[in-house]
Amino acid sequence: MSPTPDALAALRRRSVNRILVLHGLSSFCYGMVFPFIGIHLAAQPDIATAGVAVYYGASGLANLAVSLLLTAAVVRVPRHALGILGLLLWVGCFGVLTGATTLPEAGAAALLGGAGQGAFMAAIIPIVNSLVPPEERRAVFARRYQILNATLASGSLVAGLFLAVFSREAIAWLLLVNAAGYLPVALVLALARKVPGIAEAGGPGEPAEPGDASDTPGPAPAPVPAPAFGTGMLIRASLTAALFQFGAYLFGFSQFEATAPLVADRLMDTGIGWISVMLTVNVVVIVACQRPLGKLLEKHSEERGLRVAVAFWVTGFLLAFATAFGPGPVQLTGLILYAAFFGLGECAYSCSFHPWLISKVPDRELTRASALCNSMMGIGMFFGPSAGIALIGLGDPAWVWLPLAALCGFVALTTLRRKARTAPADPAASADSGAPALVPAG
Repeated sequence: MSPTPDALAALRRRSVNRILVLHGLSSFCYGMVFPFIGIHLAAQPDIATAGVAVYYGASGLANLAVSLLLTAAVVRVPRHALGILGLLLWVGCFGVLTGATTLPEAGAAALLGGAGQGAFMAAIIPIVNSLVPPEERRAVFARRYQILNATLASGSLVAGLFLAVFSREAIAWLLLVNAAGYLPVALVLALARKVPGIAEAGGPGEPAEPGDASDTPGPAPAPVPAPAFGTGMLIRASLTAALFQFGAYLFGFSQFEATAPLVADRLMDTGIGWISVMLTVNVVVIVACQRPLGKLLEKHSEERGLRVAVAFWVTGFLLAFATAFGPGPVQLTGLILYAAFFGLGECAYSCSFHPWLISKVPDRELTRASALCNSMMGIGMFFGPSAGIALIGLGDPAWVWLPLAALCGFVALTTLRRKARTAPADPAASADSGAPALVPAG
């Protein structure tokens, strides 16, 4: 018997809530290692600081390779299976990283982690979108980001207290706990595949998932011919979003993840405890400001929301630069202010970027478009930490922050100055998903 619309809506809501909660659990586990991966690797004599750049670079390249294969439809994997595969690759990454003491071992972990990121990040956005009605999309993606950051900060705070009691060698145990944290998410994605009415119909980007058609009783609807949506058309439709994602990770996220902790540890000698405080402040800001800032930005286009995000990031860099000339406590204040403003930028980014991307392509092509954006994220993660480490080599925090402020502002000037290109509608996808007609995001 086919479920009623209300029952189906409730089932989808429970499914997406389970995904968000367990994804939050894995984020808590990742938070326990997130700020300490570079520090852990740099402490190994055969890896050192240069090896940290190699690790992040190899991870970015692996992410790029997987994302490009998915974008070009060379590899076709149903989105739920793709997400589960990515999670298992992450388990392998942190399992290897636990005992990595040489550069080849760190490189192997990076390849597994980057490939896992390419697979999971291409899949999770279409999976969540398939469970959410269009009118709730921006709120759900903002809530997802809020949960992930709250749990990330909580994990980081717990790890900071843990490492304050034990030695830095205990980071290896935290890496093992993080690896285990991905397994519940894999289970809930497998369960989400069985929710009626969300499976892909197949097409250029993705094959149909086995058994999905039989899960929905009643006669199958007549197929609606879909226009060809080749790789070139996909790239044209989502290129602006992909370029923004590249810049955001090159001069934004990778700098917060890799460069800022190393600046604090190597140039400012703050100690691990203050790095955890910085991350905690960042996420407290996100948790406190995500909802009110998201409500405010709902009145404006997604592109304006992204401009606001970059403006906050640039402000944070400039505050860190302005305080870098003062004594230690003033420099530390600038670092905390940078973390706070970066959190405000993340609030604007989280409720704007993925809805902006979703508006550009039909639902059936969303996995490929998400993979394209993740390929740009891979390139950003490859060059970003290397650029940050090169700036750290100048030996002065001020000359790390000022170039990053200028380059981050350049991202907004070059990718958000024009209205978004509207993608051709896919009749089949619209009929299956109930998505509204595509309109210019600008």
